[in-house]
Formats: sequence, structure tokens, C-alpha cells
Amino acid sequence: MKLATNNLLNKPTKFAVLLDFGRYSNTFDYLDGKYLGVEIGDIVSVILKGRLLRGLVVQKSFVKENIHDGKNFKYLFIEEINEKKVFESWWRDWLEDLASFYKVNNLKMFKTAFPPGWITQSNKNNQKSLFNIWISKTKKLNNLRESLNEKQLSLMQKLDLEEGIWQSELIKYGFSASLINTLVKKGLLIKSSRQKIKNTPLNSYKENFAIKTIPILTVEQENAISQIEQMEKSEVLLLWGETGSGKTEVYLRIVQSQLEINKSCLIMAPEIGLIPQLIDRFTNRFKKNILEYHSNCSIKQRQLVWRRLLEANEPIIVIGTRSAVFLPIKDLGMIIIDEEHDNSYKQETPMPCYDAREVALDRVKRIGSKLVFGSATPSLSMWKKVNFENKFKMIRMQKRISKTKIPEIRIIDMRDEFKKGNTTILSKELFNSLSKLRDKEEQAIILIPRRGYNGFLSCRNCGFIVNCPNCDIALTVHAGSKGNKWLSCHWCNFKRTFINVCPDCNSNAFKPFGIGTQRVFEFLKKELPQLRLLRFDRDTTTGKDSHRNILSDFSKGKADVIIGTQMLAKGIDIPNVTLSVVLAADGLLHRPDISSEEKSLQLFLQLAGRAGRADKNGEVIFQTYRPKHPVISYLKNRDYEGFLTANLKLRKDSNLFPFCKVSLLKISGTDNKLVESVSNKLADYLKPLFLQQNWNLIGPAPSMISKIGNKFRWQILIYGPDNSESPLPENEVLWKIIPRNIFLTIDINPIEI
Repeated sequence: MKLATNNLLNKPTKFAVLLDFGRYSNTFDYLDGKYLGVEIGDIVSVILKGRLLRGLVVQKSFVKENIHDGKNFKYLFIEEINEKKVFESWWRDWLEDLASFYKVNNLKMFKTAFPPGWITQSNKNNQKSLFNIWISKTKKLNNLRESLNEKQLSLMQKLDLEEGIWQSELIKYGFSASLINTLVKKGLLIKSSRQKIKNTPLNSYKENFAIKTIPILTVEQENAISQIEQMEKSEVLLLWGETGSGKTEVYLRIVQSQLEINKSCLIMAPEIGLIPQLIDRFTNRFKKNILEYHSNCSIKQRQLVWRRLLEANEPIIVIGTRSAVFLPIKDLGMIIIDEEHDNSYKQETPMPCYDAREVALDRVKRIGSKLVFGSATPSLSMWKKVNFENKFKMIRMQKRISKTKIPEIRIIDMRDEFKKGNTTILSKELFNSLSKLRDKEEQAIILIPRRGYNGFLSCRNCGFIVNCPNCDIALTVHAGSKGNKWLSCHWCNFKRTFINVCPDCNSNAFKPFGIGTQRVFEFLKKELPQLRLLRFDRDTTTGKDSHRNILSDFSKGKADVIIGTQMLAKGIDIPNVTLSVVLAADGLLHRPDISSEEKSLQLFLQLAGRAGRADKNGEVIFQTYRPKHPVISYLKNRDYEGFLTANLKLRKDSNLFPFCKVSLLKISGTDNKLVESVSNKLADYLKPLFLQQNWNLIGPAPSMISKIGNKFRWQILIYGPDNSESPLPENEVLWKIIPRNIFLTIDINPIEI
């Protein structure tokens, strides 16, 4: 076997390829024996123990072993290049630092950042390589031409007329692959892999600015834009704008100014359902060079977006969800994170449990971009950085663009409705408001925290609840269009038939409790048949473009009422919506989570802001069985700043998050006794290490949902001083304690505590 060599120094060169192989990912050395032009940053196919794998080339070095004299060393060749040079050196350093922070190995971090399918344990289902061999000549060693034969010289003369040419084209001209390889070995030609796709030239943006009519700015918008344009490199700013105050127009103007100085921009939204509206707004303003990136895009589309960004030579606007924060955007001038308070920016599982907001902060510090967080209800963590630490600047936009009066939030006590004999899911006031929509040619949004028909199925006689056999949670009742019902688990997707008799006591007093989006939909369909209805939840938005299609139909007036889960409260701007409704949301206030009140108030205020955003007056109706709850008081008065101030003081006085560092260790497996035993063993090992660093450890204890998908779940909570580093040992140390059939997830800064 002849070795691949460095043509100028005549030394064999090996490439370290990072592979997803076994429990621990490692690098393995290969040679470029096929003269593919392998470089650091290439995604390549290699063979390991008879299996074809894809890996990432992370290092290049000379072979030190005397492989010519002995038989102890035998290197395999890299089979092919699947993707060419997928990162720059700074990006790799950044990802490796993130891997260290989020307690994962480098490979897991790379796999999380890359489009799906680039680094895999098998090549069976991967698409055919998009790359072809490109042949170009070197500028050195031209004196070697004197030793060439006629055919070799003819090939060199052919390339004298070109900067390079595809190998397939040269073969068509009669030059064989072996002839090309001979000249590569002589150091006269260079082989490299390039993507052979039609690349549409990127247009200039300046002509778009000249012809596009844009709205007149308010004083607050002008002030916000002015301050953002004066930001220094790596500076961070919070844009606190009330719903309807025109934050999106500010984003458009900021992006415009960045494009004019040839800088690209990244716009991030927490949910896929918000992407279509942002895409439409930015496309209408800028026409071209707008890319979207999220999990609803096909694998091929995400791979092409990555490649286009690497090859772009003009500014590009990227709009995406949390994974877009890793994209290799050149000349990135600005990152805008809309709805920064939303916890969808945090990945809970699998590891790495990264927070796209933290990752964006780290990115702008490294490359000198600017970062704008936007929200109508900033998170407590953000408020702490602005108000207590003075790390970020803040701009307030408190006035709505609409001249209509801000809708009053009506709190309906459903206990009074019950006393008056109303046992339906709607109060009389809400029923009357909905019944007038068609005549007034207006629309309504109804939010229900739970999808499905009913919350759960329970026996009134003995209290038995039908739980999922795989998870420690009640099954949700669903109903079909023909009235058939079934039970479904929203965690593991288990399904079973609906039952009418209690399996525990044989009682017929077996009844569904709670309401979901489907039940509200069916109720309105029956009681207010004149209304045209749409559902917007996970059950109805699984298909490609389903988010866009449902919202498009609603915005075009094809429905009077849209009924959905929490996705509806986030950033949807439809001028004809005059009624916002919250049903059955009391459960959100009583979750065993330190942030339940914050999340609930954010959600309620966000939804309240959907009504009356244009020329028509709006109304907001909130049905509850707990009208005197503190959150309801803050909601009625729209006093979110008062809530932030009071709760942050309470957290600070009690040394609670975000005034301390927190991590959550989640241990899971199919054997509950083994999971408990490993959890105790891990806690016993960590406790003395933490005490030395003035950190605390709580647990182990069963997780809030102690079983999901046939896996029992335990957790250990650790927390310590805000200005300290986590004393967690290196990953390898922790994994030695964990048996192969037990899973450990380390969640840095968890969103639920």
C-alpha cells in the first residue's frame, strides 16, 4: 500500500477523524491515499471495523512511525469527502469551549451544531455526496514538466488555459484518472472536493431600499433604532417593547442598516410557528437572500443552507430557531433574539442542554457582533443583568402604534358562573362576545394550555386515574371527527382505546376531567355553529408548512376563531383580532417549579397583547377559579415591572436563581432500583467535592415526572455562589460511576427547578 504524502516535503501525512463510535467518541488516524485533497474541517467517510462511518477531520500531522520498514502500522485510506471545509478555525475553538461548559465531548457538540446526517454511525441512508473532484495546477515545480510524456504535457497545457476543471470533464476529454493521479503525486496538480451546484448570484440590497415603501416610525422606534445603531462591538441591549409597540419594524430597520455596510444578520424566534410570519415580513422588505433554518426544514435544505453560508460573498439574513445560533454566518454584524423570555431557546434533552441565548452571548463576545434581545415580558434573568448588574443596556417602548385604547383585561370568576347554574366551559360574557364576531367581522384567539379533548380520565367513585404504562402521567383523552375517542400519552405517544368502566372498582362513574383544545373546538362547533374555527396545536401542525398554512388562513379571514396552545401567544400579529381569551390556565400557576408564576404571567400578558392591535378596539377575557392569585392581580393591572421588581428582590434575599449557579443531574434507566442506587452513589461521590467549594447538593430524589418512556428518572440538584464555577469533575470521571445501562444528563442552568 502506497502512502499518501505531502508532495513538497515527501512525508506521509495522517488525518485525525473524529468518529461517533462506541460509548466514547474518539479520533482515528487515516491517510488521504486517494488524493482527495482532505483538509481539516472536512466531513469524510471512513471504514472502521468493517463499518462505513462519517466523521470530522480535526487534525493533520506527519506520520512519525517508520511505516515503510515494519508491518506494525497500517493506515486505512479516507474513502470520500462528503462535505468540504464546514467550519473556520475560530468556530471550532468556540464549539470546543461550549462542549466543555455544557459537559459533553466535542463530537456531541459538533453533531448538535451541524445539520443532521453529517456525522453518523452509518452511511446507509445518507444522501449521495454533493461534492465532485476539482483539478487545478500548482504554481511550483514547473521545471518538472520537462520529464513529462506527451499525454501528461497535454493535460498540463489544458489546465494552463483554466483556473481549474472538474475531473469528470477531463475524463471526457480523454485524460484517465490514473494519469491525473500520477501528476498529483508529482506535485503538479491538486485535487480538491467542491460542490457542483448552480449558485444564484446574491443581489445587492440597496436597490430594494430605494423602491420599497416603509412605514413612518414612532418617536420611540426612532429612539430605539438610534441607540441600537450606536452600539459598540460585542455590546448587548434589551429592547423592552410592549406588545404592538412595533419591535418588528425596529428589527427590519436595524437589519437594513447592517446590510448597507455588508454585514449579515441572524434573527431568532423561539418557535417554528413564528418563523413564517418573520419570513414574510423580511421577504416583503428585502426580497432576496433570506434563509430559514429550523427542524421543520428538510435535512437536505439545512445542509444546503450551511453550505451556502460558507460560500456566500454578500450579506445574508438568516431566520431560525435555537439551532440557528451555530450557523457559520460570515461577517455577522447583528444577532436579534426575539421573545427572549421564552424557554424554547433552551434544549432540555438530549445533551448538550444548551441555551441559545447564552450561546449567542458567547458568540458576539468572540467575534465582535452586536446582540439585541427583544421582549414584551423580559425574563427575571435578563432583568437581573439589566437592573442589578448593569451588564446590558435597555430601551423601553411603552406605547402601542395603534391609536385604539389598550384593552381592559376582564377577569371572570368561574366559581360564580357555577353558582349561577352555568356548568359549561365558557362564561356567559365570553359566550356573548364570541357569538357577535361574525356580525362585527372580527376575529378571536382562544388559548388553552393543554391540547386534546380532555385532560385525563378518572373514576368519581374510587379516584382511579388512567395512567400511561410507560410514563408516570395521566393519559389525555382525544376524539375523532366521527365521535370516536381514544387515550394518548403526550410524552411517549402511547395510545389505547377509550374505556367507560373503571378497571379498579368496575364503577360506571368514569368521566373525563379538564379541557383541551379539541374539546373547546367541538364545543364551539356545536354551540356556535356559525363560527368558522381553526385549531393550532401540536396535533394540527405536524406537517411541513402547516404552521404557515393555518396562520395564513386565519390572517386572510377564512376563520373567525383560532383555538390553540401556548404557541398562539407568541408574536402573532393579526390586525383583525379583537378578542383574546385564556381558558383553564389555573394549572399553570400551581406547577412545582420556581418559575411557574413568571412563565404564567408572561404567557397571559403576551396573549392579552394580541387583541386590538389595529384600528378596532379589543377585549381580553381571562377565566379562572383563582381570581385573587397574585399573578392575576399583576395581569389585571398589566404591572409586569412590579412583578419583576418584587420577585427579583425575593430571589435575591433568599439567594435563589438567578442569584446562584444551578445545575441538574438527571439519572434514568429501565431498572428503578438500579437508577436509585446509581443516583445515591453519584451523590455520595459529589457531596464532599461540593462542600469544599461552598456548593450545595440536594437529592437524589425522583424527578417531577418519575417515569417517561419506560425509563425511571431521578435527579440531583446542585447550586452554588453566583460568581463561582461549577465544581463538577471532568466527564470521564462521572461516566466511570455510571453503568452502561444507565443514562446521565447534565443540565447546566435548567429551566425547571
